[in-house]
Amino acid sequence: MTPNEIKTFISNYTQEVWNQHNVKAMDTYYSTAYIHHDVSGPDVRTLEDYKNWATMLLTGLSDFKVEINDLIAEPGKAVKQWTATGIHNNSFAGIPPTGKKMKFSGVSIYRLEENRIVESWYVYDMLGLLTQLGAMPTAVAA
Repeated sequence: MTPNEIKTFISNYTQEVWNQHNVKAMDTYYSTAYIHHDVSGPDVRTLEDYKNWATMLLTGLSDFKVEINDLIAEPGKAVKQWTATGIHNNSFAGIPPTGKKMKFSGVSIYRLEENRIVESWYVYDMLGLLTQLGAMPTAVAA
């Protein structure tokens, strides 16, 4: 894929999977040998496990949306800087529902082969998310 085709691919994936909450669409975008690296936990080594994680996220945070703030691509790679929003209406990561609106940002790096995502790295503001949900104390100004 050309860099512009990769940008379209990542934009379509973001829209269909995260904004339309269509976890089954991951089959269109990911290799069955997909590996997911995430700062919040151990690597996910199968597409099915990643789908289960995505389902948990989309269930715990209703009205979940991802806005792409920047997208850079070159053959075989893409980097997406994004902001996610949602409402914590269901249990998420062991945290009982709070009804709070949340917003956090991050960066995802994708490695592509044969028109599929084969590996990705996610870095995002987990501390900010947990603080918004009341699972972490807020910082006190000095």
